[in-house]
Amino acid sequence: MASTDIGEDARAEVAVAVQEALAQHGYERLTTAKIAEHYPNSEAGLYYYFDSKDEMIAAFLEHAAYYLSEDLLQVDTDAPEEALRNACAFLFRTPEHEYAGIAVAIMELLSHAPYNETLRGPLLELETACLDALTDIVESGIEQDVFRQVDPRATAAFLLAAADGSTGIAVALEMDVADDLEAGWSAYVDSLLAESA
Repeated sequence: MASTDIGEDARAEVAVAVQEALAQHGYERLTTAKIAEHYPNSEAGLYYYFDSKDEMIAAFLEHAAYYLSEDLLQVDTDAPEEALRNACAFLFRTPEHEYAGIAVAIMELLSHAPYNETLRGPLLELETACLDALTDIVESGIEQDVFRQVDPRATAAFLLAAADGSTGIAVALEMDVADDLEAGWSAYVDSLLAESA
């Protein structure tokens, strides 16, 4: 079980190390030794705070959920159309995207979620943070008559599911669909606009 006395700085260092190692190696080939290569302290230092690789990954996912929700939730809700387009540009990754490697690793982790309780909770928290942020943007757009009357949660869920799925074809398989995906989500956002917008 992960130590509860880990400080924020130490947790952030572990999260960054896991992120870099996951992006480089993926989940199946990830070891604590590979995480330690990106960690400023020793591999033994990792085990001081965590009992397993999965607990280290869980700490990274919790860290990522916090920062993702901060980034997506701290959007300018006075400009909901721009906020939604920016969120989609962030979530629909391309192979060149700064976080492409980690997006593929998270996709891989999601496939383990039904069987791995250590990862399931933090992955659920990460996806929920995205869903809540998108929902807030859509709700704000409806309140300001920028978006037509739609179900904000259903709209957000559709966009999140599409973005998650796009990681497989656009990033993992590197299919030449980045422009198509951008055209697709952009047209979908256009379809949400109120007639007066």
